Amino acid sequence: MSHLSGFFFIAGFLFQYLSKNFNKKDYYTSKIKNVIIPYLILSTPALIASLTFVDQAMPAGFEDKHIVVQIFLFVITGKHLAPFWFVPTITIIYLFAPLLIIADRARWPYYALPILLVVSAMLGRDGFLEITQIGGYFSPISKAIYLFPIYFFGMFCSQFRDQIARWVITWHWPLLVLALAAFWAEVMILDATIEYIFVFKLITSLLLVYYLDLYGKEMLARIAYVGTASFGIFFVHGYFLQIVRMGNKYLTGSEFFPANVIYLLAFIIAIIAISCLSLSLVQKLFGKNSRLIVGV
Repeated sequence: MSHLSGFFFIAGFLFQYLSKNFNKKDYYTSKIKNVIIPYLILSTPALIASLTFVDQAMPAGFEDKHIVVQIFLFVITGKHLAPFWFVPTITIIYLFAPLLIIADRARWPYYALPILLVVSAMLGRDGFLEITQIGGYFSPISKAIYLFPIYFFGMFCSQFRDQIARWVITWHWPLLVLALAAFWAEVMILDATIEYIFVFKLITSLLLVYYLDLYGKEMLARIAYVGTASFGIFFVHGYFLQIVRMGNKYLTGSEFFPANVIYLLAFIIAIIAISCLSLSLVQKLFGKNSRLIVGV
């Protein structure tokens, strides 16, 4: 799940960057149209599968609940398809958008960032659930608490982007070394108190801004459609992942793939390509209305 922390950083960065003319009604109308409705539409096949022949990791007693309640619990947790946890989680942050605008314009709330980031690194994605001992249906709240600091950090980097850009240029190589060290620690240190992958993602988010500033125009020219369709790719790629897993299990008897870098890269490229092709087909079939279906 930590691989999406970079997405939360970018989301926070863009939220602040585009907040000059923030209008609450327009903001929530856009989120309902471009996020919630596509989420509900694309959830339908996964919900049918989860309610019939695919077993999902839900809390004890879930099977005894009425089917309408089961659907509701799937939708608010995103547990009916692995990547879908993201929508209930970021929706919680969307709800606080007006307060975040106030915080951004006041600026002083950013002084809380060091504490918030340390808490996330120590807490981990499910730390809130472990501390409070509340049920798994509240997992989006735990994930939102975990990921909010990096979203807020993205806002901070947008608010002070010129100063931060100069700082990152000066400290580029030390930051790169720290990022590699954090990644090494995540892999090598078992049962660590700190979630080093969070630290890694935090540092690489800063470096991402630096690299995009250097190479962004050239990179975006080459992968323009992938960038434009990124939200749609998020919505549909889970289905293709599940299909590939099921096919691999049928052919090999295992859901796990070979631990091979070349195989992994080919797999990632193939999933992105198939996702883009499917989105392009939906766009051609539904035109402007495709945004309501697949978010792009």
